[in-house]
Amino acid sequence: MVTGTRTPESSQRATVRTRVVTREEAERRGAANVGEALDGELGVQVNPSAYGALGNPSAIQIQGFDLDRVLVLEDGERVIGDAGGAIDLSSIPLGDVSRIELVTGPTSSLYGTSAIGGVVNVLSAPPDHPGFSGRARVEGRSRAGLLLHGAGAYRGERTWASVDASFQREDSLSLVEPSENLADPGAGADAPTALPERSQRLLGLRAGATLDRGIDLRLRARWIHDEQDGIEQKEWPVLGVYLYDLPEVTDRITLHLAETLDFGGGSSLRLAAGRQWASRTSRRDLRGSPDEELRERSGTLQSYEAIATIADGQRTWVAGARAEVETLDQRLKVTKVSASGTVETPPIDEVPETQLGSAALYGQLAWKLTDELTLMPGVRGELRLRYGGVIAPRLALAYRPAPSLTLRVSGGRGFRAPSAKELGFSLDHSSLGYILQGNPALAPETSWGVNGDVTWTPREGLTARAGAFANWVDDLIDVDPTPLDSSGGVDTHTYMNIAEARTAGIELSTTLKATPWLRVEAGYAYLWTRDDTADHAQPLSGKPPHTAQAALRGELPFEIELVARLRTISSAFIEEDLHAPGFTTLDARLARPLWPSSQAYLGVRNLLGAHKDPDRRGDHRPLEGRTFYVGVRADLPWEDS
Repeated sequence: MVTGTRTPESSQRATVRTRVVTREEAERRGAANVGEALDGELGVQVNPSAYGALGNPSAIQIQGFDLDRVLVLEDGERVIGDAGGAIDLSSIPLGDVSRIELVTGPTSSLYGTSAIGGVVNVLSAPPDHPGFSGRARVEGRSRAGLLLHGAGAYRGERTWASVDASFQREDSLSLVEPSENLADPGAGADAPTALPERSQRLLGLRAGATLDRGIDLRLRARWIHDEQDGIEQKEWPVLGVYLYDLPEVTDRITLHLAETLDFGGGSSLRLAAGRQWASRTSRRDLRGSPDEELRERSGTLQSYEAIATIADGQRTWVAGARAEVETLDQRLKVTKVSASGTVETPPIDEVPETQLGSAALYGQLAWKLTDELTLMPGVRGELRLRYGGVIAPRLALAYRPAPSLTLRVSGGRGFRAPSAKELGFSLDHSSLGYILQGNPALAPETSWGVNGDVTWTPREGLTARAGAFANWVDDLIDVDPTPLDSSGGVDTHTYMNIAEARTAGIELSTTLKATPWLRVEAGYAYLWTRDDTADHAQPLSGKPPHTAQAALRGELPFEIELVARLRTISSAFIEEDLHAPGFTTLDARLARPLWPSSQAYLGVRNLLGAHKDPDRRGDHRPLEGRTFYVGVRADLPWEDS
């Protein structure tokens, strides 16, 4: 485990608590992507229906923060290609994932921008087995879904390589019946979609080599191609109901190279360079008409980082430097039908080509004062060309008065830099009565946060944990409700640093291995939020205060494994006199070995069928009802499980 401190530690003894979800555990939860793998974590919400205005991405909420305020990494590199500020975790497949590490609370002292609520790090790993090995998974889902994944790998004494390929598709999901009042009956009887028809392809290559003198090289290359086809319905007064097709194609390419020099005794130097390309083409086509909106978006991220770890007896020093350059642009092309025929407007730069650059220096000291007490101060200084510098300190303390008891507390500063969209966005919706412009004078959002937890293991097989947190956030970026200009019935708005907020909460959980064949878990999380910029203080929108869950994993007769997870989410404040209803989900999975290192399984997600009511405003219940799945997975070489 490295995400919480950037140093190798066991998750049980880590100075900063880091939760780990392995690929095997994710598959037990019936997950096919990172979003589904994390939606059962206590204190975490992954709910696409909370982001309907953005196209229902599977964004994550941690400690009351979401969108750009939770940093998502892949092998330590920031993920780009968001949807309206939200990284869609459902777009990250599990095929080449080894584990997912989750750190809550401000972590900007190590990772910089966006780490206000926490960090999600999706990690890969070298092959486990020497020689040739492989892995395959075939799964079918009730929403006409299909998942195919295959991987092949070789590990020698000094070199290793792995190739991963996967394909996944699902039919669209509609929550309403087709309209009988179509303005153009020939346009078809399709209903608007809550989730589009989707197909995704992944191709990945990972390789490594250990050279003389403790030099380790690693390369990762990955391509994800995502196609979606949705339908939107809009009713125009007098004219009737029209259908719009919403095809979208996204490509994301990642290239990452790292070299680690091992000096022995726990000291090392890691040099890394990364490059990402993300492009998205989306259309909004009026069915049965040449009317069309075409948006083309492209972004890149290039990064360089050096991290030195120096082991000095009871002290371990970490010092790092990072530089990155991000670019983003978005163009809109509109085709309209007029009295004179079809007219194509000149392309509009909704986001003119915007380049953001930053450089950072950071350091951390893990000082083992005694066998029981570890002190870990750290600080990051980051310079951004658009607005200047930010300092983000952190202090963590871990105390183990007994092998069965661990106490941890940490506090630090988080920040989020304005995105290229917020700095350069220019969305012209004059037909709807507004224009939204970027603001190059934006300052970063900043926060202070405190986290603490106690973990007690009174005997083998029993673990209890209690945790608490509090955050204070200033200068949150939002749309200024006061227009810059009003002319001809059109208001022009811009982004401003106008919001202040607070969040706090507690988490209680226990895990018991009751017998060699039965393991049970139970947990409760409470979240309190406050928007201090409203005319009168009110909770942040869409943040449920109560979450309770229970899970069990048991071995039944005939080598059958049962995994079940029950989760209850309370009602959430949306706006004055409007609340999202609470709901309960139950997931269950049965699995049995077919031969060594293989397994057949069947399961259901959301067995109780909680789902969103499209006619109820502010309803954040799941978009999908019951989802059944059945599949087979196998690993080579075959070994007894």
